[in-house]
Parts: sequence; C-alpha cells; structure tokens
Amino acid sequence: MKAKLLLIFTFFIVSSASVYAQTPVSTPTSSVTSTPNQSKISKFAEDLKAIDQSLTSIAFSLAKVMVAALSLLVLYRLVLLIVYRSSQLVIDNVSNASGADELEKVLPSLSQLARERLVREMKGVRQRVKEHIKTVGPETYRPPNKLPLPQVTPDQRLADLVASLNELTPDQIDPVVQLLKVIFPPFGTKVTSILQSQGQEHSKLGITFEITNIEGRLSSKLYTIWESTDGKTADTKNDSSQMLKDRYRELLRPAARWLAIELCRREMVDAVPWTYFGNRRKKYQAQINNFFGVLNFASVPTHGKFFYQLAIEDLQQAIELYPDWYQPYENLADIYSTQGREFQGKEGVNLQRQAILQYEEALQRCQDETIKRRIRVGKAMAQLVTGNDTFIQEAKQEIQNVEKNWDATEELNTQFLYNLASWYAIALTQGFSDASAEKTARLYLAYALVRNSDRDLWYWASKDPDLKGINEGFAELQFTLLKKLNEVPQLPKLKNQDFAKPIQEVLQEVNWL
Repeated sequence: MKAKLLLIFTFFIVSSASVYAQTPVSTPTSSVTSTPNQSKISKFAEDLKAIDQSLTSIAFSLAKVMVAALSLLVLYRLVLLIVYRSSQLVIDNVSNASGADELEKVLPSLSQLARERLVREMKGVRQRVKEHIKTVGPETYRPPNKLPLPQVTPDQRLADLVASLNELTPDQIDPVVQLLKVIFPPFGTKVTSILQSQGQEHSKLGITFEITNIEGRLSSKLYTIWESTDGKTADTKNDSSQMLKDRYRELLRPAARWLAIELCRREMVDAVPWTYFGNRRKKYQAQINNFFGVLNFASVPTHGKFFYQLAIEDLQQAIELYPDWYQPYENLADIYSTQGREFQGKEGVNLQRQAILQYEEALQRCQDETIKRRIRVGKAMAQLVTGNDTFIQEAKQEIQNVEKNWDATEELNTQFLYNLASWYAIALTQGFSDASAEKTARLYLAYALVRNSDRDLWYWASKDPDLKGINEGFAELQFTLLKKLNEVPQLPKLKNQDFAKPIQEVLQEVNWL
C-alpha cells in the first residue's frame, strides 16, 4: 500500500510539474530575463523527469526479471511433465447394452467396483510376475515399481501446457512447440467396458472389454467374459433387478482377473527389446505366452474354469513360436491331465491321452534328467486314471524306477515332491495302491510344502482335487508347519535326519501318520 501511495504521489508531482512547465508566464516586453524562482522550478522539473525515467527503467527491469523467472518455471514444469510421464490406465465408466434399463442406476457403483477389483487383481498378478522374473534371469521384462491406478479420463496436463504455450509464444516458435506433442505423446491403455446379456430373461450375462493402446503401438483387443453356467439349471429365472446386479458383481471378479492378466501381458509384450529379431524374438514371446498360460491355469480354482481354455491357447501359441522348448508341452499336459480328472467317462480319458502325448513331447525335448523325473511322474498320473491296464502298470513301474536309490529327504525340487504326493493320492483314490499310499502321499506333501519357500503351493494344495483323499485336517497341518518353520527357519534347506525329524514331529502332532 505504501508503495502504491508513493507511486501516486510521484505521478501527481510529475504531472503538476509538467503543467507548471507548460504554463505561459507573462513577462515585460522590454526584456526576457529568468528569475531565480523560474530557474528553481525548471531544475526541479528536470529532476522529476530524471526520477520518472529511472522508475520506468526499474519497472522494465523488474518486468524482464519476472518474465525470465516465469519462463524458467514454465520450462521446469514442462521438463517435469516430460521426464516423469507414467503409463496411464484409463478405465471408462461401464455402459449398459444388456437391455435391462433398471441397471442404469447402478452403473456408477459397478464402474467403481470394477476399478477396485482390477487394482486388487493387478497387485496379485504383478507379484507373480516379479516372482517369475527372479527365476528366469536378468534379460527379461522388469515391471514398473508403481502400479498405475485406474482413472476415468487421461492425463492432459502436458497437452494443456503445450496449448497454452502456443498462445503465448511467437508464431515462428509454434511449430517447435507443436513438436512436443509428437515427440512426447501420452502412453498407456484405455479400457471400455460394456454389459451384455443373452436371452429375453437374461439367462446369461457378459462383460465386453475393448482394450486400446493410447499411443497406438499395440493392436486393440475385444473380448467378452461370459457368466459361467456351472451349477445352474436351465429354467433358472433371472428377471429380478436385484439378481441382475448381484450376478454382474459376481461376474466382475473373473472379469477383473482376466483384464489384469491381459494388461500385464500387453505391458510385457510392449517391452520386448527392439534388439530381439527373428528366432530370438519368437523365443522371448514364447516365454511370455508360457508364463501367462501357467498364470491362467493357476486362476482356475479361484476364478473359474473358462481360464482352462485361455491357458491352453497361450501354451499352444508358445509351442508354435518355440517348438523345441519342452516347458510349454509339459504345462499343456498338466492342464489336460488336471482337466481330464474333472470328467468321467470317455471325455476324461481322451483328455488324459492328450496329456500323455504332450508329456512324451516334453520328454523328447528335455535334456535335464532332474526335470525329466518330474515329467515322468506327471505322465504316470495321467496314465493312472485312463482305466487302461497297460497304462496303469507302466505308471506303477515308472514310480518304482523314480524312487529307486532316491532319498526324499535330500530332494530339493518342490514340484517333483508335490507330483509324487499327488500320484500316491490318486492311486489311493482309484484303488490301485494299499493303505501305505496315504502315509506316503502325506509325507511327500509335507516335504513339498516345507521346501516351497514362495508358499504358492500352500494355497493350491488346499484346493487341489487330486489331494482330496488325503488332506483331511490340512488347515491344522499348515498351522503346525508354520510354527515349526518359525522355530527352525533354516528347515527348508536342511537334509537327511535334520530335515526329516522336525517334519515327523509335525505329522505326529496332527495325526497324519
């Protein structure tokens, strides 16, 4: 306020001085002589003029400093937006194409619930990706540390700043500013969700996802997740709006799982090094398909059986890309065998035969004898449930060969131990073994769980139908094993009696012997 008053006062004096300086003064005609007062006024006016010029120079200097500071701030802001750009995940609000008008009122809640479920599923999938990376080496894809949170609209801060610069900068610089949009475009993924329905009474519901790459580097994908009909009768009436809402909310769970897997897959495919060409690139992509095939397979017990088909498609694609690699053959065989044990009769037997063929393909391509043992046990499981006497005898002989001169307390391969436990559990259920099979299966299962440092088998074992005949009291076994692992943290790495004795104590405590 003081500065403003001083400026007004100075302006008033300068204006007054100018008026006085320009006012004509009457003088005698006889002579034109300046009086001392006139000289003082003229000098004062000149001093004021000098002050005015100084103030003007100072004002212009301050303005230049402010413009320079603002320019630096704008440049700093621009650099931050460019350098710290992150991948965006834009999830549109759910739209309704089901024909049920009453769902319009719940679309906002469904949209928000879908985003929440997607975040939860993506955390789980990202964790599996990180675990996978630890085992396959440094050349593979590294997921970003930050999980992109779903948002309704894309981030337009950089575009808005560039547009503002276009209005302020000279016309000659406009093309350079426009190039910023081209050189540094937004990147990420946009997902559109649409509710679907089949039948006049909404007998089957679905959610269609359209996935689009914002930058345009990857092709778009359109896929519909349909409601499972398992356990439902054909004449079930689903005309209640409350039931429709609940059914769509239930469908969001497997749909969000599929979307989370697909988004992570697209990230990984987009990150394939540009230096990979020809067979090297195909091999890398085959590894991606193989990993997501296993991940889809692992999603079956918790998210629905339609993940079986997704897993099979991934593994078949991996085989097509890299036919000399044993791993996708083994994983495909595991899927066929597991799926076949859920069917009775001819369909189940056909699936087991397909599994046997895939195990044989894997054995032909595998060079590691340790891995071959695991594959042979998997093949023996498939043979055991075919009902064919020749296959059953071959399976029993294979297990005898595997266990010959073998010490289970020195075995470090978790999956091999788990497969053996499954074989004995199946043999017990099918009636192809004596009562000792139960104790053997439980012992191998306990060994496998202790050796499993990542604990991914712990949840799977609790749901595995192959272990249904031996896993009574499994929750108590888990609890007691965890207590023992807390007491003896080095137990997973021990061997011989140092390994066997603590586990024997646990099995006796839970009456598994």
